[in-house]
Amino acid sequence: MKTSRYLGLLMIISGATLWGLSGPMIQWLFSHSDLTSINFLIVRLISAGSIILGYLFFAKKKIFMVWKDPRDWIQIVIFAVIGMLGAQYAFIETINVSNAVTATLFQFFGPVLITIYVAIQNKKLPSTVQILAVCTALIGLFFLITNGSIENIVLSNRAIFLGVLTMLGFTFYTLHPASLIKKWGTLMIVGWGMFIGGIVLLIFNQNFSVQLLPNTLTNYIFFIMILAIAIGTISFLLYIGSLKYLSPTETSILSSIEPFVAGIVSMTWLNESFGVYQMVGGAFIITAVIFLTMPKKREKLNEKIKMVS
Repeated sequence: MKTSRYLGLLMIISGATLWGLSGPMIQWLFSHSDLTSINFLIVRLISAGSIILGYLFFAKKKIFMVWKDPRDWIQIVIFAVIGMLGAQYAFIETINVSNAVTATLFQFFGPVLITIYVAIQNKKLPSTVQILAVCTALIGLFFLITNGSIENIVLSNRAIFLGVLTMLGFTFYTLHPASLIKKWGTLMIVGWGMFIGGIVLLIFNQNFSVQLLPNTLTNYIFFIMILAIAIGTISFLLYIGSLKYLSPTETSILSSIEPFVAGIVSMTWLNESFGVYQMVGGAFIITAVIFLTMPKKREKLNEKIKMVS
């Protein structure tokens, strides 16, 4: 048990670190080449989706069974276009117009929106801890956008708009495929979601050509692009794999190192600078998400305290 737990810890820490590294790499790509978000996404989604589906195929999983029931494949297509493609495009465009750390923190705000959505859907007020976590996250978001001064907003309107879309996209990405994942498994749904999302984007961007990429990019930039795609795919597989050995609560808490890694890499490699209040805002958002992963345990503890008193 100890060995498997250590393996799970190694997987989630490695996955979160790699995901935190992938953001600055994408930011570097955009600042050192004419690569567009759409072209990068086409390569990223199709290649990552193909890798995941290929892995499942060689593992003798029936990857085409999901297309037999119209109710399933319609939901998969919706997830692929709105969830996978929408969330990924908003995230990468946020990196493009602001920076990797900001995009990662906007993405991290997703669990807060999920908490609010679930409370509305169940027509039940959130717990005290959840309400405090939501308020903490909102304060963090305010500091992130304004750096403590509403008169001197540090993010452009486009960056804020795309950041909000990132939050909404990752919220939809998390909530929508729940029943599909329960039936078919996470890798199956995410693999098809990536592949279909990339194909849809390719259809609407007919000027794209794989052969042109090596010609328009230098060998080094092309290598960094492939490396960023590989790192992003591996980080996801490590995250999913860690769930076999750790609880979702533990993986959620440990994945909070993503923004820290993105921040350190951005400041040391990309020479990014962040205001004090922006860093405080990021810490607030991360703290809120950590608390949101443990509401049930805290509620049970409160109930026990009330019974004793």
